[in-house]
Amino acid sequence: MARVNLRDYLREIDDLIENGRTDEAIAHSRYILELYPKHIDSYRLLGKAYLETQRYSDAADVLQRVLSSIPDDYISNLGMSIIREDEGNLDAAIWYMERTFEVQPSNAAIQEELRRLYGRRDGLEPSKIHLTRGALARMYAKGELYEQAIAEIRATLAQEPQRTDLQVLLAQLYAKNGQHVDAVRTCSNIIQKFPYCQDANQILAEKLPGTERTDEAPNYQRRLQALDPYAAHISTSAPSTQQVPDNVITLERYEWTPGDSGSDSE
Repeated sequence: MARVNLRDYLREIDDLIENGRTDEAIAHSRYILELYPKHIDSYRLLGKAYLETQRYSDAADVLQRVLSSIPDDYISNLGMSIIREDEGNLDAAIWYMERTFEVQPSNAAIQEELRRLYGRRDGLEPSKIHLTRGALARMYAKGELYEQAIAEIRATLAQEPQRTDLQVLLAQLYAKNGQHVDAVRTCSNIIQKFPYCQDANQILAEKLPGTERTDEAPNYQRRLQALDPYAAHISTSAPSTQQVPDNVITLERYEWTPGDSGSDSE
């Protein structure tokens, strides 16, 4: 079998989905997950392929796995909204669409979907979608207004303590604002429930070396590498996974034949 670097392979799978070749995309995604069982990008593509074929139960299982690692993942929250509406759970559909809106508040298509869902629930579509506190916090964060963002998040979490997406954002803001003890404490709480939360592990891997918890840092680094194998090749010349060359991770391309859906890795 021909070899291909992992990033190119993922782009090929995404193209397969866009071109309606979902069975093939599912098989390739499952194949990668045999080699890298926690690879988050492969799970995202697998969930997307399941959505396209309206295999909503399978999609929900996979997308929830993505959200346990990246709770504000745009595709996964959007997909979960579609799934919950199909199930007739309108409140849950709105909840997930609101999370999608918070990530991209200027997205006209998402605004329209949220208006439609509100209209289904209330009998009348609102003329305008107002910013949620989560969206406002993200706007403050992008503007580097960290104190304001932290205040908004803490106020929201007091009412909605289950908002893992905002817990993660809070930890990130603490880290950026120099509140390292608060960042570590917040991340430690997150990983008790979601041990493979990507950003929480990232912060702990960065902040714990040199502290009394130094020995724990390699464990968090190993989790990051499980989620993204390129993380194992970070160096001084490539300090982030995005800077690691594509060809560092290569694998044999799966030989797909029609009717083959690959191994059931998820």
